[in-house]
Amino acid sequence: MDDTTDPGPDRPSAALAAEAWMSAAGNVLRGLNHGFSNRLSALGAVAAGLGSPDEASMGEQVDGEIGRLEGLLRLYRLLPMAGALPAEPAQVSDAMDDAVGLFRHHYALRDVACTVEGDPMTPPVLVNLTVLTQAVLLLLCAAARHLPADQYADGVVLRYAGDSDWVDLTAETGVAVPLAEGTTSEVAALRWMVRDAAGDASVMRTARGLVRATLRVGTLANLRRRERGG
Repeated sequence: MDDTTDPGPDRPSAALAAEAWMSAAGNVLRGLNHGFSNRLSALGAVAAGLGSPDEASMGEQVDGEIGRLEGLLRLYRLLPMAGALPAEPAQVSDAMDDAVGLFRHHYALRDVACTVEGDPMTPPVLVNLTVLTQAVLLLLCAAARHLPADQYADGVVLRYAGDSDWVDLTAETGVAVPLAEGTTSEVAALRWMVRDAAGDASVMRTARGLVRATLRVGTLANLRRRERGG
């Protein structure tokens, strides 16, 4: 039988969302700082070799390191919580690279394998892209944190697909694991983050014993109909 969670009214959802994001962002920041240190060390090693016979190839190495630093800076800019940004039409696929990139720098969960399976026909949604990216990171964390360290290689699978009304995003463990405490707060946080998109969320244990975190948001067409009262 599936185990589902239903957040109670004990704490405001906004506070739970802020707490969940601060925890995730803090871990990502720690991982990004480690990444920056590695990139600076690499640049220092290249600089030490300037003037050598291999100087021409070092220019390519510098360009590569600069590109990696720019990628880290892009992720840094996603760390401030974006709960109040205005909604805009967005493709769910556009949030995947950055959300997974943030997840792969999460200091506590970065060794968890992550794959993405998306339906290319998924309709657009009406939610700020940064908000969606942050929500997807929390979705991944909500599933991945149930994995013990010796099963990180089994990882999580991030899937998304939709119909004319709803888009569902799920993060599911690749192996059966127990459902740990704390899912109530995660559900409340996810629901709050996508509240303007008629969103909903759940964390459950499937009949196969997999932990599945789900985020549902209304499509652009659905929300436009709601605005018109249709």
